[in-house]
Amino acid sequence: MSQSAHMNLEYFQKKEHYLEVINQFAITLLNSKSTEEIVWTVAKNAIAKLGYVDCVVYLLEENGEHMIQRAAHGAKNPVDLDILNPIKIKIGDGIVGTVALKQKGEIISDTSKDSRYIFDNDMALSEIAVPMIHDNKTIGVIDSEHPDRNFFSVDDLNVLTTIASMTATKLVQAFYDQKIKDHQANLEFLVEEKTTELSIALIELKSQTLELTDSISYAKRIQKAILRNPTSIKDIVPDSFFIYKPKDIIGGDFYLIEKIENKIIVAVADCTGHGVPGAIVSVVCGNSLKRAIRKSGLTNAARVLEQTREYVIETFAGSDEDIKDGMDIALCIFDTTSGLLNYTGANISLYYTRNGILTEIKADKQPVGNHVIKLPFTNHLVQLQKNDMLYLFTDGLPDQFGGPKGKKFKYKQLRELLQAFKNLPLSEQEKAINSTFQNWKGDLMQVDDVCLAGIKLL
Repeated sequence: MSQSAHMNLEYFQKKEHYLEVINQFAITLLNSKSTEEIVWTVAKNAIAKLGYVDCVVYLLEENGEHMIQRAAHGAKNPVDLDILNPIKIKIGDGIVGTVALKQKGEIISDTSKDSRYIFDNDMALSEIAVPMIHDNKTIGVIDSEHPDRNFFSVDDLNVLTTIASMTATKLVQAFYDQKIKDHQANLEFLVEEKTTELSIALIELKSQTLELTDSISYAKRIQKAILRNPTSIKDIVPDSFFIYKPKDIIGGDFYLIEKIENKIIVAVADCTGHGVPGAIVSVVCGNSLKRAIRKSGLTNAARVLEQTREYVIETFAGSDEDIKDGMDIALCIFDTTSGLLNYTGANISLYYTRNGILTEIKADKQPVGNHVIKLPFTNHLVQLQKNDMLYLFTDGLPDQFGGPKGKKFKYKQLRELLQAFKNLPLSEQEKAINSTFQNWKGDLMQVDDVCLAGIKLL
């Protein structure tokens, strides 16, 4: 094996390990209820499995002036999870305090050259720190040190940032869950005097909490672990557009665009749920899909989807609960050399236009997940011709209520829309579909995540 091939193998093995850590962390995080459980899940489940020798999880004190240690891994790990003398750092002091103040993660490749480094027991020559942020406010910092210089990489910063974002979301949820419990206890204590008043307050608080935990703005960074930005999409498929409208700030729909050698991979998926729960499931499903691509190769799309299903079921099998979550997906693998398109689908069909005619290739009627009946997925091969236009979309747009009678948009109307706009330039198609959706929805609430892709590969 050449040195270059060996390095590539090590790189993809490291990437796969990171994805597995995030998968397992997401599942464990779903079952964590209290602040203590959450911070120790970060230290023991995520940081330890990343192979870091040291870690401290800090949370902001109530006075808002200091970050204080709440959990640790490695040399700073207390006995039996009891922190007798927690580390306390003022906002703005040291590397941790600076990251908390500036709300931006940092890698220090050589701490001996950084005057901000705070020496405690043993000198560490590398450090990485990322903030946990909610509503544009720092609520904590994850910090790790290592005795060697240049130990941490940009990949470490990205995976730690994703973990920090997911943790911030869960910490805020735990905070409001505790407020609900406190109100329930108070309700029992004052039941004779204020039953009606506190019951109304409790219902309102629960409603506000659910709305908040499903719409945490900063949790958008979870989605960035999967979604490419528009610029990098154009680098791979110049003639394309992607309409992505989550119901909440983040959602359960996602798309995937990758190029590996002479193959272009395109996928549009709809995971169980929306908001924060849907986003966590999308992290699991998206990472499972990427692992399956590396495992199965790019010669058979159906085999990739079947391997993805195994990974999704395996990931959720680690939970104490019987989780049936999964995804619907359309997966395409395009060979740029031969012009052959390989499609397979789980409840999401592929549509393409050729010579003015819109054709549907139907998906298999089963999801990717722990379904009652798990059948092999069907492989479809299409020899693309110049100017063929592909469309993949989730059910968010067809299921949207609106129009003069407040009814669903439906698939038939969407097919007619694509047929009507087929001769427009792609940028105009995108604008026309967006405008049609907004006009149909009007002032009604968006009912689901919306994801639609239009692609011309030849």
